[in-house]
Amino acid sequence: MASNKKIAILMLITLVSLAFTGCSDSNDNPAAVVVDTAPPAVPAELDMNYSDGSATISWAQNNVDADLAGYIVTRERYGVVEDLVASPAMINSYIDASPLSGSSQYHVYSVDTSGNASAVSTTYLTVSLTHPDGELSN
Repeated sequence: MASNKKIAILMLITLVSLAFTGCSDSNDNPAAVVVDTAPPAVPAELDMNYSDGSATISWAQNNVDADLAGYIVTRERYGVVEDLVASPAMINSYIDASPLSGSSQYHVYSVDTSGNASAVSTTYLTVSLTHPDGELSN
C-alpha cells in the first residue's frame, strides 16, 4: 500500500508539473529560435573604372545569401572615411561623379537583413593633376 501511495504521489507531481510547464514540441519553443549571426559573402570581383572624371566601382552579384539586404560603399582618403552609400542598397555598382584628387580607397561590404556585415573589399584610385585620367590599382 505504501508503494501505491508513492506511485500516486509521483503521478500527481507529474500532472501538476505538466500543467504548469505545458506540453509542446520543440518548434513552439521560443528558446529554440535561431539567431542569424553569420555574415553575408564578401563582395567579389571588385573592379574600378575611371573615365571622363568619374570613378565606377562594380562587383559581382551575390547569389549565395537569400537574406542579403544590400551593399554599403565608402571612400577613404588620408584616414577620413566618407559614406557614399550609407544604407544597404541592392546595387552592383556605384559611380563616384566627383572622385577626390590624390589617392583614395573605395570599400564595399554586404549587409544581411539581420544586420550582419561581411568583410570589406577594397579598390584604390589615384587622381592627380599630372594624370588626369587617373591611375587604377586593386
